[in-house]
Amino acid sequence: MELIVDANILVSALLKEGITRELMFNIDLILYTPEFIIEEFFDHIDKLAQKARLPKAVFQDQAEKLINESKLMIISKKEVKAFIKKAEQISPDPDDVLYFATALKIKCGIWSNDKELKKQKHVKIYSTSDLLKLL
Repeated sequence: MELIVDANILVSALLKEGITRELMFNIDLILYTPEFIIEEFFDHIDKLAQKARLPKAVFQDQAEKLINESKLMIISKKEVKAFIKKAEQISPDPDDVLYFATALKIKCGIWSNDKELKKQKHVKIYSTSDLLKLL
């Protein structure tokens, strides 16, 4: 199953061991994320490391390991440019347009626990609990 991973899923997988992190490594999942998420994540690395109660260097190493070992594929804004107008029309939140554009390009759903995203009918949204039922 191919899915776009939103920032909250990625942060959850990094902050604590648990089912979200396990799913990131599930061989039945092919995971993508928009490039800006990775950039934004590393822009806030100090705050996230503090939240995880880890030194910044340790947390950054764990983040890089998670991103690389989970085989998370990063999709550039350039790659989804043709899908942005459609994504702007269907995304319930302007901050989520690039997730929708990426999902439209890849022709897959989005893994997010944000209930607001389910307020549209064009892209299937899977919560962590939805995935657990399917896998």
